[in-house]
Amino acid sequence: MNAEQPTDRSEEEVLLAFSVEPTHDRKTLEQYLTDYPEHAKALIACSIELMVDATRSAETVATSENAVDLAWQRFQSAVSQPEEASVPNPFATLNPTAFKSLARQLGINNLLLIRLRDRAIVAATIPHRFVQRLATELGATTDAVVAYLQSPPAMVSGLSFRSPVKPAVTEQISFEKAIETSQLTADQQEALKALRD
Repeated sequence: MNAEQPTDRSEEEVLLAFSVEPTHDRKTLEQYLTDYPEHAKALIACSIELMVDATRSAETVATSENAVDLAWQRFQSAVSQPEEASVPNPFATLNPTAFKSLARQLGINNLLLIRLRDRAIVAATIPHRFVQRLATELGATTDAVVAYLQSPPAMVSGLSFRSPVKPAVTEQISFEKAIETSQLTADQQEALKALRD
């Protein structure tokens, strides 16, 4: 162990020196804690991590985006309400190109369509004529789209699994508020406001 100039070493340097020690036993940890008391918390956490790593199997599990997506879907189905599972998602079959095309056909932008897909808009505030157009473009019945939009808001799953943001259920807003805050053009806003029931 090289314990030269203990007060001049940064936490990162101390942790690196500790991690390359030949043994990470109690004696080594106590020596580092004595030499670097200002980094005690980090040293203890590092020691625990090294012990856990040592007990893990040598086999590594290969992960892919598909595996992560599958795990996420399992999680969502495990936490979803039973009635939610029976309401099909009319947006589920859309790929990114079809999604953008749908937004253009409806005369809206992707942001507003995402809010609709994620049920971030209070369904009762969406004009019925707009829901009918949406259903027609999706190739679904109006009743199916209404049932989907009335379901509880979706958990935002588009975040990366490495994202520092904790997944959360989207907070619902009114259709009027969504029009105002979705960066729509003035013409798009006027066309949508004209659809009000």
